[in-house]
Amino acid sequence: MDRFRVEVISQHPNPQQTIYAAMHQDYAEAFVWDQRNEWPSEEKAGELIIRNLLKGGRGHFGPLEHPQIVLNCGFFPHSTMQQIRTHRVGLSFDVQCLSGDTEITFVHASGGLKKYRISELYDLWENGEKAVRERKVKGRNGEPRGLYRRDCKKRLRKMKLRVLNEDTGFFETSALKSVMCSGKQPVYRLTLADGKTLDCTANHRLFTAKGWQRMGEAVGLVADADYTALAMSRRCQVMCNGTVLSVALYAQKAWLTAQAQKGLHANAIAQLCDASPDVIRYWAKKHSLSLPSGHHQWSKTVVGSGIYREQRWLESQLSNGKNVAQMAKAASCSIETIKKWVYHYNLSLNKRSPGTQNPWNKGFKGYNLDSTPESRETRRENAAKYTQRGEDSVFWKGGVSTDRTLIGAWTRQTAPQVHKQFDYICQHCGERGGALHAHHLVPVFADINLAYEFKNLVSVCKSCHTKIHSQNLELEFAKNFQPITEPAQWKEKPVPAGRKLAAHAVEIIKVEFLGFQTTYDLEVEEPWHNFVANGLVVHNSFRYTGSRILDVVNGKTDVEDVFYLRPVGAYSDRQGKKYDYTEALRQEDLDWCRQGCAHYKTRIDQGFSEEHARGLIPFDVRQHWVLSANARSLMHLLDLRWKADAQLEAQKLCEAIWPHFQAWVPAVADWYETTRLKKARLSP
Repeated sequence: MDRFRVEVISQHPNPQQTIYAAMHQDYAEAFVWDQRNEWPSEEKAGELIIRNLLKGGRGHFGPLEHPQIVLNCGFFPHSTMQQIRTHRVGLSFDVQCLSGDTEITFVHASGGLKKYRISELYDLWENGEKAVRERKVKGRNGEPRGLYRRDCKKRLRKMKLRVLNEDTGFFETSALKSVMCSGKQPVYRLTLADGKTLDCTANHRLFTAKGWQRMGEAVGLVADADYTALAMSRRCQVMCNGTVLSVALYAQKAWLTAQAQKGLHANAIAQLCDASPDVIRYWAKKHSLSLPSGHHQWSKTVVGSGIYREQRWLESQLSNGKNVAQMAKAASCSIETIKKWVYHYNLSLNKRSPGTQNPWNKGFKGYNLDSTPESRETRRENAAKYTQRGEDSVFWKGGVSTDRTLIGAWTRQTAPQVHKQFDYICQHCGERGGALHAHHLVPVFADINLAYEFKNLVSVCKSCHTKIHSQNLELEFAKNFQPITEPAQWKEKPVPAGRKLAAHAVEIIKVEFLGFQTTYDLEVEEPWHNFVANGLVVHNSFRYTGSRILDVVNGKTDVEDVFYLRPVGAYSDRQGKKYDYTEALRQEDLDWCRQGCAHYKTRIDQGFSEEHARGLIPFDVRQHWVLSANARSLMHLLDLRWKADAQLEAQKLCEAIWPHFQAWVPAVADWYETTRLKKARLSP
């Protein structure tokens, strides 16, 4: 129960004055708005409410329904939420949304950015790509004929979404898991000191300088019953992207120009600064630089005297009736060279007289394909003896192959034997066949001496291989096997050099209510459940409890952070029968919760929907929700749920609400505490 929390999202700024005005209007013929300058102060209005409305016992409590308060209740069991929603209060849970015009930041492989409006993403997610096609025959999966938009969820999931690594403060990339529409919600616009804006609901979580906070809580939003933002009671700084920690070498024009002047191409420059060739080309284009081609610029060889290049000599030979063979012999070059330069000068060759030269292969026999073993061995020896290798080879590129390139080539060459050993089954997901890769259990960065060790290779599919390295799961995956060296002896994974972006804090200077708008939100793949919206770091939505349940199974979250169990102690039921909840019984219940999580994961892995699988987990999942009430309905809630025989957790909720009620309407709270608190009387 120590995790239970209740915070104020927004509240009517002058509730007792509002109650007074409503009470006064009920018994006055004049239009009370015209007398607003004569209204009593908030404190005096409270005294008049008690004397003329509550203490007087008039039985008319309608004026108490006008001021509103919105509370954020967190970490309570699901059963408590189910009880509270039966009262005359508004209640919603896990609804945090952004307006449709919010731009979401994605990252290209080249390092460039691409931004999509969240409403556009939702349309692509639900309806498919924008191009409308016509299906003239029935589809392979039974799709009807007619116009349709091709599904593109797979491509959207492959797009790199910018997220924040909350541990390091650097921005990384992740992937979309889902895009959802949350219907029409009251939307507020945040304006930052640097001009950025974000349109979101009051309970959307922002990454502030103090950590994750809901927007209304972070800025201390004060709003009236119509959601109009009246004031910000707290200063708040939210984390934004865009600060470059260090300018990489390839981003510096002077350095890049110097490398280009040396004649280095993109691949060579990329190796100098630990970047990809695409990144080098991107910055070269940005700085208007021209890089040499990656192909080798061989010097043109002049054969013989080179006289065949002279137009006058060619013209004189042709005028003397020389044919191409005679000209080639005179210039000590090939026939093709003569043809090249003749055509270069738009000249015409003389025809050779028939029979002037015999074919080169006339009188020769064909190849003897039935060679003896001795002759084949001789040919192999000659090939090994006379073949030019290394620097003597015509294919020599100057020794640009790195150790990593050579290791990759050996791994690809050895991969078929590895896949055969593991029966062509991915050792990460268990799928058979498909695009398989050979993965080093002990990564190359951890111990390069084991890079060429066959026992260090296992089969994984392409997607799992990408996931293992991109999400830094090498150590976790290796624990499922017995690596050649202990993980404690591994070297640390090097951090790629290059352009690093870090989050920086910017203050919110203004909040304004925009009205009710259609809102949307994203769900992001693990491990970082956030994304960048209009340049601000915001939290993603969770699909009910699925992510938290899987985190329990994977050991990332404590089971009691997800499920609620009462503390050990002595309790009694509604009939007064007492019982003990011992440590042993509580441990059994915790084990049952873990089993439910494992069963949930099994069904999800089998392809069950989240809605189907969640029926297998225990009921009392910890839940966060937003509760809105007026003064009258809140007293009704306290009447029923703070009495002695009410559910213990509901009593704790009322206990957490009470200080906020006292601070909001102090005079009404004092009267309620004296006359009704915990006396089980229903409020009128």
